[in-house]
Amino acid sequence: MLIRHSPTHRANPCRYLVAIAMLCATSLLVTMSVSAEPIEVTGKANIVNGNIDKARENAISQALNYASLKAGVNFSSEQQVNQGRLTQDSFQIQRMGSANNVELMSETISQQTISVVLQLELSEQQPDVQCKSQSLKAAIMLPQAYLQEREQLRYGQLAHFEQRITEHLGQIINAQSRNSFARLHADEKLDNTNQLVNFNGYRMPSWLSEITDSQYVLQPEIIDISTEPVQSSYMGLIDDDPLRQFIVKLTLYHGISGEVVWTELFATSAPWEFERQETVSPANQRFWRSSYGQAISDILQQSVMSLDRQLNCRPLLGQIIARQGDRIIINLGRKNGVKMGDKFQIVLQTNIPDRFNTMRAIATKSRANVVIEQVTEDSATAIFDGIDSAVNIQVNDIAIKN
Repeated sequence: MLIRHSPTHRANPCRYLVAIAMLCATSLLVTMSVSAEPIEVTGKANIVNGNIDKARENAISQALNYASLKAGVNFSSEQQVNQGRLTQDSFQIQRMGSANNVELMSETISQQTISVVLQLELSEQQPDVQCKSQSLKAAIMLPQAYLQEREQLRYGQLAHFEQRITEHLGQIINAQSRNSFARLHADEKLDNTNQLVNFNGYRMPSWLSEITDSQYVLQPEIIDISTEPVQSSYMGLIDDDPLRQFIVKLTLYHGISGEVVWTELFATSAPWEFERQETVSPANQRFWRSSYGQAISDILQQSVMSLDRQLNCRPLLGQIIARQGDRIIINLGRKNGVKMGDKFQIVLQTNIPDRFNTMRAIATKSRANVVIEQVTEDSATAIFDGIDSAVNIQVNDIAIKN
């Protein structure tokens, strides 16, 4: 892999030795379904305690994160530190493909913030895992994040932190996800995540997905936002910015069965650059431009990549929400990627109680097929392809795109 500077770059090349050394050892592997093409991405980071080299590394890391989201790349970072010195810093992209060139186009330092622009040329390769790529997007109901330790909000007086995290996650899903979009309900709180499993004999995710026309429910749970003790340097005369944790667990529930289909924990930490007694508003861009806010953004972007991988090979199940004669309405629309003329197969669904009186969904294949004739933002009207096959089709039966 060749790494070079843009000839239009005006800054001193010696300033990039750390970044170039880090990237030269990189082995980039990507999954691409199109021909090779250049992708340009930007990364930003705050300069903390005058450490420009570290800020540059963080900015490059963020740029690679954006490349991951833009091109379906997934990378991991491995660092080794010996006696406080960074001795090895390597990135490894998971999945197949290759980046032939990584070009550092420019670097800008302004008001204690460094910005870098990278250009990557990505080449096509065949993926290891063969699955039919999902052509439709799933609607994901996103309630307010649940915070385990609310007393941790006192440091910084983080008012409405859970709502802002939920909104930020929803924005990233809507901007970056290839397989889903968020139906945001940041002001609607579930006090106990156990409510999602069983509620009076009926699975809460099924009810939530029905009233919001969503195919999944995604519950964020913030595990830890604690701050580590302040470390002093220069003989105790200067206090360094304390590190603050951000650990979040995402759990994805299927809207029809109510079952957990995916759960994963994501963790990061970053310097808390605000004054000790300062009141910090998570609604303010100053928070999101800080090292801590950027670290949260990065980890949420990684979570969206992981979510996309889970949804990529899962067939999207719509449901019939109304029927009249030979016409039905399904809860998939233009936002989901449904178009006029699309064909769907109907699968019969029956809910039966299990030994704990919890409703379980079972499906039975039918001969019924429908063709989409009208599409709105959130639903579509379809007509049966042969009325004889429409016997026993009813509301709540499942529609799967052919």
